[in-house]
Amino acid sequence: MKNIIQKTIMATVFTVALSSDGFSVLAANSTATENNSGYTIGTNSDSTNDYNAVLDALYNGTPPVTPSQTIPTTVNNNMSTGTAISDSINAATPTASPIPMHPPLYPYEVRSVEENGAQWVLKSYELQLHESPESIPREGFERNGWRYELTDIVKQDNVSMDMKEHTEIITTESATNNVTEILKLLSPTIDYISEDGYSGVLALDISSVSVKEAGTQTSRFTASATREYPYLSANDTALVPKSITESGHTLTLADVTWKATHTETIDHNALPESYTAIATYTRIGTRISVTGYTTTAEYKGTITKLLTDKTMYTAYFAGSEIAPLSPDNLLPQDSNAFAVATILPAAIGITVGAGILGGAAFFLFFRRNVKVHNLADGKYSSIGKTQVSTRTPIVNLTPFADKAMTGSFILVLDRLTARSLAERTVTINYGDKSLQHIVVYDGGEYQIEVDF
Repeated sequence: MKNIIQKTIMATVFTVALSSDGFSVLAANSTATENNSGYTIGTNSDSTNDYNAVLDALYNGTPPVTPSQTIPTTVNNNMSTGTAISDSINAATPTASPIPMHPPLYPYEVRSVEENGAQWVLKSYELQLHESPESIPREGFERNGWRYELTDIVKQDNVSMDMKEHTEIITTESATNNVTEILKLLSPTIDYISEDGYSGVLALDISSVSVKEAGTQTSRFTASATREYPYLSANDTALVPKSITESGHTLTLADVTWKATHTETIDHNALPESYTAIATYTRIGTRISVTGYTTTAEYKGTITKLLTDKTMYTAYFAGSEIAPLSPDNLLPQDSNAFAVATILPAAIGITVGAGILGGAAFFLFFRRNVKVHNLADGKYSSIGKTQVSTRTPIVNLTPFADKAMTGSFILVLDRLTARSLAERTVTINYGDKSLQHIVVYDGGEYQIEVDF
């Protein structure tokens, strides 16, 4: 009753059983091998008997899923007849969840690329900050006999480095106004990060250092002065001035001591001829003293910031050739001819699809997903791209030694790579030096700054 060709197909293929009543197609994702009882493929139990669905399944992909059907994956010789087309179109149709709508985007460039025998269409989009990548069309399409389906969307930020000079003024307190001592308290450089994202290292401008009094306090004190008045006729305070003026201040008499001079003995008594008065004068004054000093200094230097004005997205569509067959030659009268006409083209189309997917996997695995920037003349410039594996995250910068002007690098990981490496340690090698960095991913491209 049935004649089936011996074939093995590595891809998504189908079980096709013929009978006098019609045909049945079973979808499966595995290796297909002929047996004595039929052409058996895979393990899925979904099937369809819709003629158009079968045609589309054989040349364009897996047939529609009909959950209510359960059909054996092996057609055996005990089945006298197959399932008629008109008897099996009764499956429930699954409902889809609503999809949020986004304003459509249009590519600024569309390119056709052939790589390792695989056909690709690349559509490039330029998004502003307010536009969402969800608006990028993802639907497949046909072109020139090929069917293209989306495989990946790659993001690339348009990064530029903005540089500007900056002066940061700092103040500090000290107990002295000696500049030499104050310079010992000031750091020669400081790390600076602004609120709007600029950063850099600023150096102290020694000529800008200035010191002023931070505060004063007032205190009271007693000032005194001494005067001597010789050759006084008597030790009488009336002969001593009651006040004096010194340095513009008036002092009043506080105490007097007497000293006799030029004594003469009369009747055995020593009588002074004159007296010297030693007078002490005092006043109460106030004094203002400095409690501390405030030092002001300027740090100057160049600060930089990575700017992202627009973001580029490239949608990759993998192509598979559409086989030029029609329903008329799909079901010939002879069952052997049917097997040859259906199974072999399906195998060829599926094999081509597998090759295309393999090329896509090769492209995604070996693509250069790290942009390398190097500091030169005070700014970072792109010097190329390299690749980091998510399985063994090591970035080797040694090949860039002939391009690098300094040992300061900025590495920019694309979104997919950064997300895969989140919370993992990336090793960066440059010559005989090695640094490690733990990726803290929070969305978008990820930047690593290293200095060897």
